[in-house]
Amino acid sequence: MIKMRLAFPFIALALATPVFADEAVDKLVVAIEEAGCVVTMQNGDAVYAASGLSEEEIFAAVQKLYEQGLVSLEADGSMSLKSDVCQ
Repeated sequence: MIKMRLAFPFIALALATPVFADEAVDKLVVAIEEAGCVVTMQNGDAVYAASGLSEEEIFAAVQKLYEQGLVSLEADGSMSLKSDVCQ
């Protein structure tokens, strides 16, 4: 089930991830923005599918966004995006 694998691992960003193109980050940002700027257990599958990325690319993109301070991880397991669209 992608929901559990998608929402919880956002918190576990210490996973080793490969170097990847910024295009993956851009795709994930668009998918999260279209989902209302927050990834939850309820919309995790939709965000995953909308991004068109592999699970490995998702983890790497989230890690990069986190390192740049563009996402915040919430106690309820959700992740909020900070972008021009998501204030």
